[in-house]
Amino acid sequence: MTNDEQTKPPTEPTEVEDGAAAATTDGDLLVDENALTASVATAGVDDSDVAPPSPSGRRWSALPQSRAAVAVSAVIVVLAVLVGVFAYLYLEADDAKSTLENDAAQRAAAAEAASDYTTKSLTYSYENTDAFFAAVKENAGEALIKRYDEVRPTLTQIMQQAQVQASGRVLATSVTGDTDGEYTVMVFASQKTQNVQNPQPSELPTLLKVIVSKTAGSWQIQDYGPAE
Repeated sequence: MTNDEQTKPPTEPTEVEDGAAAATTDGDLLVDENALTASVATAGVDDSDVAPPSPSGRRWSALPQSRAAVAVSAVIVVLAVLVGVFAYLYLEADDAKSTLENDAAQRAAAAEAASDYTTKSLTYSYENTDAFFAAVKENAGEALIKRYDEVRPTLTQIMQQAQVQASGRVLATSVTGDTDGEYTVMVFASQKTQNVQNPQPSELPTLLKVIVSKTAGSWQIQDYGPAE
């Protein structure tokens, strides 16, 4: 080696050498990317394992969504139970109301039947005793009819001899008992009477006890007489 060669400065890399270096570098990067892709595929990672990115760039988590769905389902179940409970209570209240209304209607009908019968029993005339007995035997029970039949001759004689005439009116009624569809009705009434000895009518109050029951769709008087 001459002195000129020893003193000659080092030469700059040529374009060929630069291209080769760049190719080498790019090749290394390509190999690295392929290796990374192969590594991921080997690990068994697919698209379903990776949550999709959100619009903000963040990835969504499936766990909060599952909890929200469970919470909504629980609320729906609770609401369904509450609706069922309220419906049951409403039906119970409606049934109770219907029962009370029906009972009140039955008691009112029993009181009306007792009132009508009392008016008939307090109204009579010696001139037509047959009409009186026919009226008091109508809608009467067998025991009451039998009792009227037994006293009819005596009552007829008293009415005709004294020339009794009477008319009655009901002032108030009160249902005091209810046993198996049989009602006890207290009837407060007044009766205006006149006869041979007292030609001027006089009016006296009276309190009567009437037992009423519903038979075959109609009201029947089972017992009738002065209240004890």
